[in-house]
Amino acid sequence: MRKILFSLTFLFSLHAVAVSLVRGPYLQSLTNNSVKIMWRTSDSTKSIVRYGNSPTSLTNIISDTIRKKNHIVKISGLNAKSKYFYSVGFDTVTLAGGNDQHHFITAPLIGDTSGFKFWVTGDFGGGNNEQIKVRRWFENYLQGNVVDGWLWLGDNVYNDGTDAEYTAKVFDKYYGYDSIFRFLNFYPIPGNHDYNSVNRFDNPIYHKGPYFDMVEVFKNAEMGGLPSNTENYYSYDYGNTHFIALNSELYQYIFNDLPDVYKTWLTNDIKNSTKKFKVAYWHQPPYSKGSHDSDDAWELFMGSMRQRIVPILEKYGVDLVLCGHSHVYERSYLINKHTGFSSTFNRVTMLVDSSSGNPDSNKTYIKYTYGANKDKGTVYAVVGNSGKHEPENGKMHAVMYKKYAADKGVGSMILEVKGNTLLCSYYKENGELFDRFSIVKRDSTSVILGTKSNSNVTDLKVFPNPFANSINIEFEAKNNQPTTIQLQNIIGQLQIETVWRGNSIVGNNKIEIKNLNQLPNGEYIISVTQQDEIVSEKILKIQN
Repeated sequence: MRKILFSLTFLFSLHAVAVSLVRGPYLQSLTNNSVKIMWRTSDSTKSIVRYGNSPTSLTNIISDTIRKKNHIVKISGLNAKSKYFYSVGFDTVTLAGGNDQHHFITAPLIGDTSGFKFWVTGDFGGGNNEQIKVRRWFENYLQGNVVDGWLWLGDNVYNDGTDAEYTAKVFDKYYGYDSIFRFLNFYPIPGNHDYNSVNRFDNPIYHKGPYFDMVEVFKNAEMGGLPSNTENYYSYDYGNTHFIALNSELYQYIFNDLPDVYKTWLTNDIKNSTKKFKVAYWHQPPYSKGSHDSDDAWELFMGSMRQRIVPILEKYGVDLVLCGHSHVYERSYLINKHTGFSSTFNRVTMLVDSSSGNPDSNKTYIKYTYGANKDKGTVYAVVGNSGKHEPENGKMHAVMYKKYAADKGVGSMILEVKGNTLLCSYYKENGELFDRFSIVKRDSTSVILGTKSNSNVTDLKVFPNPFANSINIEFEAKNNQPTTIQLQNIIGQLQIETVWRGNSIVGNNKIEIKNLNQLPNGEYIISVTQQDEIVSEKILKIQN
């Protein structure tokens, strides 16, 4: 009997030693009170997750006794915006975790305005040195920054989206993101290369393959939005931002009108969202002249997204669209209602703001939630070179403000939302900041005519009023704070570039704004802004 027990114990020990991690662990479906932890083992085992408030005190245990290689364990009942540590394994064996690297931070409550940052990458799984450079830049960025999530823009692995390619190029420790997966949840969509292992001619409800096997997304509206009942497309809320993750690879949507179920879901999902910002992302961009040209006749998926999806998004006020596919970085002006080829772009009727949108140069894009231009304008960005660069056509699309050519290098984006401000920064692989733009939402409810007692800015005076060539602005400030002064017409149609930016001083502030003689006659609002607080006065422009 002792020999039998010894043999069983010995065999169990050999099995435990032989079992190894093939993938992960990695995080999916992160909400403000739950998360799914996924991993793959070399042999079938039970699933055990231990978690707690410190890496040395993992006192909570969730287990699944069904032996399997692909493991999914959901942890529920968590606190919002809270950090937890975890480990994964089976029986008494810990395969990974129990250290500082293996942790997650739950999402904020829906509607939270305190801010978050997402990393944005597209076309990254090439298994090459470019992919490594971008990942290492991000690891350096994390030394001084907290990032809350990761958007995947498709073509997540090359060349065919096979299971083996995902293991070797995405989950791998050398080329891939093993060190990132341990703590950063990702929100994916597929690209055409991911679809090389999916039968796209099937009804979308039957789409399956390596991409769909490895992801767990919000198809049941677990984090806001409306249920899509499919992993092909979905939506969710993070803080005060609504995200719409779409699929540009659905063959049925190219030669036919959008199916009613898809069109109804998309329309209702966007128009019913009350979040401050709306961001949509998918793989094949509506506008590009990089390694793919959206004007080419064979780019059917790019054209279909431009003609069928863009009008719906713009109608309901989507602020930002992010795509990959074209191995380039491109970023548009604030535009509206362009659904044709680049040659049909009309700067008079389709260009909402012709500036750079860069807040560092006082060129922030303003979007109004009231007035004649309510919700008008969208910025389109292509971040398709997070692991790929190659020869390209050297052209600039008419809607684009800036481009990092596909043959120049690789990079990725940081998307940050805080309060009424959305900020995007694109970094090259060497850490150089290449582009930055910001969208600020201007609410009619945030425009306070006069001042209030608890405001940092009090006793606002603007004179002369009416004015002709210049105005003087005077106010009292309780604190030294960054301050901007902006001018708009009475219904929010005309946004003059920020007329002053600086720091208020404690006590009396006096500022003169000159060279306003070219301004059309009429009523305007002059606004003094500090953080999310805006204090304004009506003024009247008359002829000199």
